[in-house]
Amino acid sequence: MRTKFFYLALLFVSPSFCYGQLMHQLSDNKDETPIIIEADESVVCDETALKCVATGLASAQKGTSTVYGDVLTVYFTEGKNREITSMTADGNVRMETPTEKAYGEHAHYDVAIDRVLLTGGNLKIITAKEETLTARDSIEYYHTENKGIARGNAIARFPEKEQLVQADTLVAYFKPSAEKSKDGEDKLNLERVEAEGNMLASGPNGVVTGDRGVYLEKTKMIEVFNNVKITQEENVIEGEYAKFNLETNVAEMYTQPPHVSQTGSRKRIHGMIIPGSAKKRKENSTESTKMSETRKDRQSLPWSAKKRQNKPPQSE
Repeated sequence: MRTKFFYLALLFVSPSFCYGQLMHQLSDNKDETPIIIEADESVVCDETALKCVATGLASAQKGTSTVYGDVLTVYFTEGKNREITSMTADGNVRMETPTEKAYGEHAHYDVAIDRVLLTGGNLKIITAKEETLTARDSIEYYHTENKGIARGNAIARFPEKEQLVQADTLVAYFKPSAEKSKDGEDKLNLERVEAEGNMLASGPNGVVTGDRGVYLEKTKMIEVFNNVKITQEENVIEGEYAKFNLETNVAEMYTQPPHVSQTGSRKRIHGMIIPGSAKKRKENSTESTKMSETRKDRQSLPWSAKKRQNKPPQSE
């Protein structure tokens, strides 16, 4: 039988993409909604250590937000009106809201800086639209700043748009929308993404790589800096600065970013253009659209992934 504790605000507690808001909601000392803690083995509150530990398939729920883990630990202040200072979850961590799910092995929420840090294996965030963010080292979110950071081979996938952005580090900035979620929270919309180190972005008809890049959601445009390479079917062009629209597939290549003073000799733009490739791409796009209309359940993949998928198997 699961152990269950109801902590009312006076007794205990008197950041779509996001899980930071979930942890913020759980630790909001001004919100009088009770936190419901459950565990298979035990819930132990230590007044001396100022903490409560839930062990064995533990969960903490407040409103529509829930955190799961093998062990959940909540730290709080002394005195009559106790306030949460931090929360940790260890082992098979899962965070859920009505619109997102997040996974990892360890989670730590620091109330003072309003940050949640997710580490360990299987780091992943999934939205209701099946958009995903994965990383090797860590995923963190600063609720007050509406900023998320994914470190270590970070990959953001957008299946509906057949788009992908990948880099050593991805930093995403969000802004509140006019809409409210079902629980009254502000909905957040993606504003921009900064990609640092070994950046790659792909759409249905092209791939761009470079040292770093900045993606603006409003214009669907990504700016790419240093060692830039754009590939569209057989066409390849290389330079030091590019603008690439992931929706319209329009690419612009320059020797350097605008308003940057020249130091030393410029690197020349060079590339290879195959005659008739644009017509072929348009025909392929038209055929792809027809197929999507008849097969609504098809899996959407970025252009580069499709090309790899369609390669004939090599004979042994």
